[in-house]
Amino acid sequence: MPHALLTPRQFLWLTALLLPTCLLLIVFFDQPLARFIHQHCAALKPFFGSFTGAAEIIHEATLRARLFKVPALFLGFGIMYVVGRWLLKLPQARLFLVLLLVHLASVATSNVLKGVLSRLRPAALFSPGYPDLGFNYPHHPHTGSFPSTHTATFFSLFVPLVLAFPRLRPLLLVPVLIGIGRLVLDMHYLSDVLFSVWLVVLFTFLAGQLVQLPAIAGSQAALATK
Repeated sequence: MPHALLTPRQFLWLTALLLPTCLLLIVFFDQPLARFIHQHCAALKPFFGSFTGAAEIIHEATLRARLFKVPALFLGFGIMYVVGRWLLKLPQARLFLVLLLVHLASVATSNVLKGVLSRLRPAALFSPGYPDLGFNYPHHPHTGSFPSTHTATFFSLFVPLVLAFPRLRPLLLVPVLIGIGRLVLDMHYLSDVLFSVWLVVLFTFLAGQLVQLPAIAGSQAALATK
């Protein structure tokens, strides 16, 4: 990755697209869309339930496997960055650091916002329902909808990779299906999913800028980006 994964202009365009869309969805369209999906997409639940379950099993296995109490997923990204950057002198090794930073930041931020905003999930909309936009219900059993941690988890593992290697774009099908599945399974509204995508965009941009620094990229790699 000789250049930043996202330019400032690309980041601003994506922000201008995603954040206003999320706001409009929250205020006007989330609940009608959730009702439509609930009524017309029930037949898709077994597929999305199985697909999401399989993805969860794989991801959780990489977290449960530990060395020195560090999850294998994080340790693997860290080792590949250190070996590639310091031993093999490969500029592409920065991608592993980006993946690690984006994944950690996206998932952590998503979990914090869940607790702060306490939005009800679509399942609460159908039984027995609620009269507002569903925020600030910290003690409800169906709280924790905004944003979608599943979406943040899987988009954060694939978006930086695809931006660095565009030929791998078909891999985006995995997080896209995860995101759609959150809607079909009545676990999230569309704004929950799209806001998590924006979180991944945000941290991909920030991490991409960070790894251009000479101390991280190496002086030769940093000069190559100028």
